[in-house]
This record gives sequence, structure tokens and C-alpha cells, in this order.
Amino acid sequence: AVVRSSYCAAVPYAAREILKYGVATAAQYGLLTAAASGLDRALPRALPKPAVWVLFAFLSLRSRVVSLLDNSRPNREAQAGKATPADVKRPAWTPPGIAFPFIWLTITGLRASAAALAYRGALRTPAHDALLLHLCVGDTWNCVTNIEKRLGVSAVGCSLVWASVLRAVVAFRASAAPVAGVVLAPSLAWISVACILTASIWSLNGRPPLYPSRTDGASAALRLKYLAQLDATTIRGGA
Repeated sequence: AVVRSSYCAAVPYAAREILKYGVATAAQYGLLTAAASGLDRALPRALPKPAVWVLFAFLSLRSRVVSLLDNSRPNREAQAGKATPADVKRPAWTPPGIAFPFIWLTITGLRASAAALAYRGALRTPAHDALLLHLCVGDTWNCVTNIEKRLGVSAVGCSLVWASVLRAVVAFRASAAPVAGVVLAPSLAWISVACILTASIWSLNGRPPLYPSRTDGASAALRLKYLAQLDATTIRGGA
């Protein structure tokens, strides 16, 4: 009876948390695509490709400015330069924490380059929309991983990030500049490594639930105050 009661209590909680992730991702995607549509209508002529590159480089680094979830990035100093907090077990092959900013900066360049190559006077295309959705899914996953610290949900969520970048690669391959899909493809390789790493960390740390649970991490609330968050390195106001 106790087990059944615990199960009945866990299901609504998990459902609410999953709904929260969906609402946050959909809202962020809606805001980004609405902004892109607005630019398409407002601009008297097509943007120069360098401007498109800068725009998508900014979005790759700061898409969380329109996220309703806390998307602060890890404080590497607090983690002693490690990729994860000190109390989290990691596989021996985990890249050093200092490597991650350089990896993500490289991916930023690939995303921006793919977006610029495929641009033909409109920001609202299937390829650019797919890239925006990938950024939104990635931001929600970041919240799960770095703010809520839900190792199991993070392992599952990484597969959604992987699927979203695969969709973007396919969309760019089908765009007016198929080479853009080739340019973006290396990011798929890195996300694959990240998913293997995330799954390994989950396995090494007791295999917590693969669904949102009160016993695995702390829930992050949906809040308007997280809009326009720009801090790249701190979590919840840390130094």
C-alpha cells in the first residue's frame, strides 16, 4: 500500500515537471520565431550574411534571454575546474572543465555559419526554425542538468537535444545551401559524446530515476524574471 501510494504521488509530480519543460521550450521557441518573423517583415531588404552570422552566434550563446527557466551556466571556479560538481562521479575520460567553453564556442561558429550559408533573405525557413528549436531544447536541458541537477532526466533529455540537432542538420541539407548541413554536422558528433558522457555519469551515480522525482534534484520554477538572463558563468547569483 505504501509503495502504491508513493507511485500515485510520483506520477502527478513527474507529469507536472514534464509539462513545465514542454511549456518552457514551446514559449521560448514561440518568442524566438515571432522575433524572426518580425524582423523579416520589418526589414526593407535582406540582411547581409555577416549580420546573419552575428545574429545566430548571439542566439547560440544567449538564446536563454527568452527562456522562462533559470539557465545560468556552471561556475567552473566553484567546481574546481571540473566538468561537474565535486560530489558527482565522472568517468575517467571526461574532458576537463576548461575544455567545454572552447567546444561550445566552436559549435557556436558552426551554427552561425550554417545559418548564414542557408540565408536567402528570410529568417523564417524550415532550416532556421529547426536550429532555433534545437537551441530551445538545449536550454531546457541545461536547466535540468545544471540547475535542477537531475542526472536521470538529463540523460533522457540529452537524447532530445541529439534528435533536435539531427533534425536541424537534415533541414539544412534540404535548404537552398545543402553545404550548411555539412557545416553543422560536427555539432551532432559532439552532442553524441555529450549524451554518452551524461549517461555514464547517470550510471556511476546510482542511476537515479529517468523521470522527474522529488528525490532527484530540485525543481526550477517557471518565472518571467529569467527573461533577459545574460550571465554566462554563475548559477543562482553565485560569484
